[in-house]
Amino acid sequence: MAPQLGEWRVGPPETDPRVLLADADPLSRHVLTDVLGRSGQLRSVTGVDLAAPLRRWPLAEVDVAVLNLAEGQERGRAVRELTAQGVKVLVVAGGWTKARLAAALAAGAAGCLARDARVGRLVPAVRAVAAGHAVLSPELLALDHRPPATEPAPTEEQARQLLRTLTEREHEVLVLLAGGSSTPEVAAALGVAPATVKSHITHALGKLGARNRLEAVLLVQRESA
Repeated sequence: MAPQLGEWRVGPPETDPRVLLADADPLSRHVLTDVLGRSGQLRSVTGVDLAAPLRRWPLAEVDVAVLNLAEGQERGRAVRELTAQGVKVLVVAGGWTKARLAAALAAGAAGCLARDARVGRLVPAVRAVAAGHAVLSPELLALDHRPPATEPAPTEEQARQLLRTLTEREHEVLVLLAGGSSTPEVAAALGVAPATVKSHITHALGKLGARNRLEAVLLVQRESA
């Protein structure tokens, strides 16, 4: 069965991921870097000051960047720049709202965790993101992605029918996104411009009735379960 949001024990990536932890608080950065490093499930863990310019971050051979944001901090631009460089991003923050979550996902974040999530959840969340899965804390799943009672989640057959409305190229784009590829990576794989990929995604969202690409990716994951 394909992993759903909030389920982080989804099987390992092909190799242990290399992680960069960005945190503006030196003490917090030290503690979290130590927790990640002691897990034995990550190939390497490096800490960096979140306030430092992105050009100074040691991004060579980094698979996942964990952004530990303080209350009210926004780093949408950093998320976009990191994903454009092929780095998957996991955002940890407090004070999530529907708008803030939507902005993080729109910027390209592969996962979002509530600040009060248990520290022990961080490693499996990082590994899930590295393996190409979308990750949300259960609290955030309830915040933005739990279907209203008047709009039940589509059944397996309804999901298949919705996916049949997609063109071959739209379906191909979603499959690549479900596999963990970023928009630039999808564009490179298909030999098209990133703007073309974004156009296919927009059309696919309309046909599927999905609010964002994360919901569309989950439908594709259900199809392949």
